[in-house]
Amino acid sequence: MKTPRQYNITPAKGQALLNFQGRRFPDKIDVFETELIEEVRSPKLKKQELFDKETDLNADFTNLLIQGDCLSACAYLKQQNIRVDLVYIDPPFASGANYAKKIYLRNGGESVEADDNTIGEEVMYGDIWQKEDYLNWLYERLLAIKDVMNETGSIYVHLDWHIGHYVKILLDEVFGEESFVSDIVWRKLTAAKSQSDFFSNVKDSIFFYKCGEETVFNPVYIQGNSDDSNYPYIEENTGRKYGSFDFSQSGQGPTRKFGEKLLAPPAGKHWIWSQDKINTGIKEGRIIFTKNGIPRVKRYLDEKEGNYLGDLWIDDEVKPLSANSSERENYNTQKPAALLERVIRASSDKGLIVADFFSGSGTTAKVANDLNRKFIACDIGINAVQTTRDRLVKAGASFDILKIKDGLRLFRNPAQTTAKIFGIIDGFKSRADLDLNEFWDGGIAQAKGTYTPVKFSGIHDKLTRELLDVYLEEIYKLEDVTNKANEIIIIYAHKDLEVNQEYLNKQLNKTAKTELKVKLVSLDELLGEKRDALFTPDNAIVKVTKQGGKYKVEIKNFFSSYLKNKIDEFNAKKTKKGTLQQDLSKAVKLSSSGLELIESVQFDTTLGKVWKSNPDLEDKAGIKEKIKGVYALDTDKFRLKIRNIAGDETIIDSKQL
Repeated sequence: MKTPRQYNITPAKGQALLNFQGRRFPDKIDVFETELIEEVRSPKLKKQELFDKETDLNADFTNLLIQGDCLSACAYLKQQNIRVDLVYIDPPFASGANYAKKIYLRNGGESVEADDNTIGEEVMYGDIWQKEDYLNWLYERLLAIKDVMNETGSIYVHLDWHIGHYVKILLDEVFGEESFVSDIVWRKLTAAKSQSDFFSNVKDSIFFYKCGEETVFNPVYIQGNSDDSNYPYIEENTGRKYGSFDFSQSGQGPTRKFGEKLLAPPAGKHWIWSQDKINTGIKEGRIIFTKNGIPRVKRYLDEKEGNYLGDLWIDDEVKPLSANSSERENYNTQKPAALLERVIRASSDKGLIVADFFSGSGTTAKVANDLNRKFIACDIGINAVQTTRDRLVKAGASFDILKIKDGLRLFRNPAQTTAKIFGIIDGFKSRADLDLNEFWDGGIAQAKGTYTPVKFSGIHDKLTRELLDVYLEEIYKLEDVTNKANEIIIIYAHKDLEVNQEYLNKQLNKTAKTELKVKLVSLDELLGEKRDALFTPDNAIVKVTKQGGKYKVEIKNFFSSYLKNKIDEFNAKKTKKGTLQQDLSKAVKLSSSGLELIESVQFDTTLGKVWKSNPDLEDKAGIKEKIKGVYALDTDKFRLKIRNIAGDETIIDSKQL
């Protein structure tokens, strides 16, 4: 892998308010290469191009779906001089849990047992953090996001009670306390949980910050109770109810002419309308006068837009998704489209660019496209990118899919990749097995009850001098509490050039706080020849025959060793519980074709350098559906992409058949 270039990140706007051991203040971000892996062009594209020309806002911008970390995505945008106008992010909450999605056999509704065709779960992302690690991680990404935002832009950060109060302080640092607009309360549950010992948590917080004084904002009105007490009068000739409202507000302003009268505003106030608008209002009867000759605004009840929306969002318009909602995408943390629609309408105009750097199921991008905004969606996990892609295709969006080439091949997402890595390390045990605290990832068992504690700096976090100092403090503590550790291993995927074994040894000798040997190991070195064990490809048998003027493409057989192992694990668990011992018919068995392991099939008949799916040939199986398996093409030259139910993709060129 090439050494990535770097750019200097703009420092935080406010002062550092949150201090804790190991606090890091990054000043550089790596810029990796990107690869255009797919172009999606909707039949609605011409209509969209016409809209862009009419608005002349970002007319040359192509919507983006990026597979990669938020940092890398922001670095790409910075390099391309792309600025965003609105950011909504729903990052991990440090909830102390791993989020998973169920894997469903696409067997056409033939149940495995009890009307359930699942064969287990896949971890989408890990949300188990040390508080300090999480705050450092998010702070760096907030800095990167701010660096690609327009001065007229704004950001909404969606969090819950676990960590939100700390992140609010980070946001004050990054954007400045004076840029804080609102702490929006959104009701995420319609009812409190009766089994809670105390007050049940039913809300999330959405922190709203602006980037400058000219921030785009469109007031939002919601339908409230039909309270017409402010509209007590009835117009005789029309029967319309109306009310009279104050024509002045605080401030200073000139005398205005109301018909033949020249009136000065009350002391310390000004008239709310300009002279031209007053002239029009007089003609249209929109200004009425009290007995004392004071002007008032005449407003009709039937023209009332609703109640002006505040920061308490508990109305039914943005109610949480129900379990059987048609919006559901089999994604744990999915938010309702109406919530995103409210945010996007309020803080952007048509043609502006809306970004979500933790896009998950793709709701932000989908709603932005529906509202004629441009969008940038980013996620590190392939499952999230696939879910977003399919959802946008269904919505008729046009966009490019980019992949960040950071030198790391991920097994669907970082959480699964990390688990896989530890799984192929001989003798590796979890921290719980070794009674280690949450700082450690686990350890390698050695002879006579000893072990080697392991700390992994992460798939995308760079091992810097500052981070190494934090690690060393934990290592010093370890020697005080155990005599079972014989050495320490720190694994890294990326590191600063000046961080090496020689530098580490100097630090250990300088402090003289431990006699343990500490070893730096690169991820590449650790995996070695076992790297291929992480990525066993799927196999498919495809047959092409000519029938009349068409070509019949049939997927005869499909096999995934990963999914076969998943099914074996599923059956083994059922056997252990005693379920299968009573009724072997309930065991999951693959069909001879294995097509139930396929989630979707796509074809590219353009054969260009970049994949361009033919939307008319796309075949995606719903949870209780199965793929067709047989397709009619006008050509025998194509590329075929098969996605299995866990998200792995296999591309087959017709030349190979």
